[in-house]
Amino acid sequence: MKSNQIKQAFESVQADSDLADRVLYAAAGEPLRRKGHAKPLYVAVIGCLAGVLATGGVAYAVVNSSYFASAWGNHGNGESVTWTNGGSSGTKYTYTREFGDGIAPQSLEGSVQKVNLSVEGNGYTLDIHEMAIDENGCGAVTFTLSNPNGVNYYKPAAELGELVLYGEEEGGVSTPSMNFGEEWADTRCTIDKDTSSDTVINGTMYFASWNRDRDLRHAVTWNISWTEGKGEDAKVIEVSTPEFSIGAYVDTKKLSSDDSPLEISPFSIQTHIDDLGDEAVDHKLTVIYKDGSEQVIKDDAAGAYNFYVSLARNNGENIWVPTKLIDVDQVVSVTLEGTRCTSTGETQTQEPFTIIYS
Repeated sequence: MKSNQIKQAFESVQADSDLADRVLYAAAGEPLRRKGHAKPLYVAVIGCLAGVLATGGVAYAVVNSSYFASAWGNHGNGESVTWTNGGSSGTKYTYTREFGDGIAPQSLEGSVQKVNLSVEGNGYTLDIHEMAIDENGCGAVTFTLSNPNGVNYYKPAAELGELVLYGEEEGGVSTPSMNFGEEWADTRCTIDKDTSSDTVINGTMYFASWNRDRDLRHAVTWNISWTEGKGEDAKVIEVSTPEFSIGAYVDTKKLSSDDSPLEISPFSIQTHIDDLGDEAVDHKLTVIYKDGSEQVIKDDAAGAYNFYVSLARNNGENIWVPTKLIDVDQVVSVTLEGTRCTSTGETQTQEPFTIIYS
């Protein structure tokens, strides 16, 4: 995999594509292996969270604030990052992502689990530090990836907060991944620009399980992989940490609209809609709080993609892992807006829908 191929693949990515996968697989000439529609980190702007989480007007934070500051802060990107990306028609689009301030409610005290596991391979060391996970099978884990000879990662992606590694090049490893048992999780990795260097990368991995009923029964491992040999003799080597048994899950709160349920936690929102069909497209997802304020998770019209993972499971479930912690105790409702597409013969009809969960 050549550097110019990586650059071309990165620059050709569309706003609704999977950045890390397309960068690596497009350059390697390989098909994507992910399903769903997880959105890349680079389609976003980083902004400020207005105010701080408060109870009775008094600001609060958890005891283990270092985890939340790392995992749910702005990763050293400042208050905002904005970029423009071209569509297939040549039209330019601007995308934004807002990050939280890393301040967590007292209710999350005790939710952070110390992992403290490591794995080495191809000159690299992956250290897994701390993790928090909810009952939806979503969360974030902090890690360090180091190599005394230098970590081979794509610098332009890192400037936008995305960690993309040259897994196919000699002396490189793939972007770290995560498994529940033998099943891989959908993940996105960020880089903390303030504390990282050419030899030590401090980052956060955001994840969502593909099937929480199945996956949450299994221990977790984290992995790095690399390619040895060339051509027909090439083979992928993968090494994993020892297994980690999850000790606690952050509770979800159930909301509903008619027969359509939703489960929300500080780390994720999960919907389960059976009657919209496979062709339904969600355009906007908004959390409304008791004080009237709104937390926009996604808004296609505004180009706002305030999430790390957006995953469509095969059983009608959709998952979002937001960039800001959700203050679940203060949530009044969640609104999902989208378009349902139906076909009758050669005629296709698009019908907008709005679902309000409360």
